[in-house]
Amino acid sequence: MILLGLQMLGVKALQKFQISAPKGLTRYIADESHFKGKYMPSILGALTFFLPCGFTITAQSLALISGSFWQGSLIMLTFALGTLPMLAVIGFSSVKFLSSAESSAKFLRVAGTIVVFFALFNINSQMNILGLPSLNDLKVNSAPASSSGQGVAASEGDLPPIVDGKQVVKMEATSLRYTPDTIKVRAEIPVRWEIKDNGTSGCTNAIISKGLFSDSIALTNGQTSVKEFTPSKPGKYKFSCWMGMVSGTIEVVADNSSSSNSPKSNLGSNGLTAGVGVADAAGSSSIVPSGASGCGCGGGAK
Repeated sequence: MILLGLQMLGVKALQKFQISAPKGLTRYIADESHFKGKYMPSILGALTFFLPCGFTITAQSLALISGSFWQGSLIMLTFALGTLPMLAVIGFSSVKFLSSAESSAKFLRVAGTIVVFFALFNINSQMNILGLPSLNDLKVNSAPASSSGQGVAASEGDLPPIVDGKQVVKMEATSLRYTPDTIKVRAEIPVRWEIKDNGTSGCTNAIISKGLFSDSIALTNGQTSVKEFTPSKPGKYKFSCWMGMVSGTIEVVADNSSSSNSPKSNLGSNGLTAGVGVADAAGSSSIVPSGASGCGCGGGAK
């Protein structure tokens, strides 16, 4: 896509690198007499299933995993109707702009810029999924997590409190961001990650982290999902939605705390860490498990 976009922008050095179908196949497709018949429209429509388009593949995947013929059909119908207006505008505008050499050059520059942008956007998202450095790392991160989930530093600096031997981290998730999106935890100590869904949709309704656990955390709007795992190796690990568009970072640090900061000394007389009130314990009934199973990097979901 980047190569195509740069060619549309008029980069002369790349014009010779044209990727095209074999001439015999091109001539066959250009001959409309080969595509006549009452079944041909249905066949051509079915072949579009194999178009290498990320958005199309996403819709197809949702339809397949729905496990229902009617639900899958409605998903694809909604996708088709939703993309029809924009595709129609692109089709009609391209015919108009390509009618003259001047407007054609302007159209190709605009289209090339858009193609390059989405190519870089998709590459950046894949880097987030793979846990590799990306443009998201350049943003100004929010404050670290705390027991209250409001970004206020815990008593041990920016590390979360320990309750019943587990580091409790609270985070909020929406379709646009994670709050906080930068979290620090101790190595070799179990983590209880509580994620409140405040309006996720589409690909943001699950969280994955290639380095910390192998499964995903399913999110449900208005509810809190829980993921428990034990980070074993210090370092920075990315987490993101399953398309990599929204991401954050969990930094695992070596536990160099003294005996006064042990899990036992963090517990008060009521068995809870300071800053974690009775309301948190009482509200635990509203927390639903993520539904994920299996072992990750030293821990599993519960």
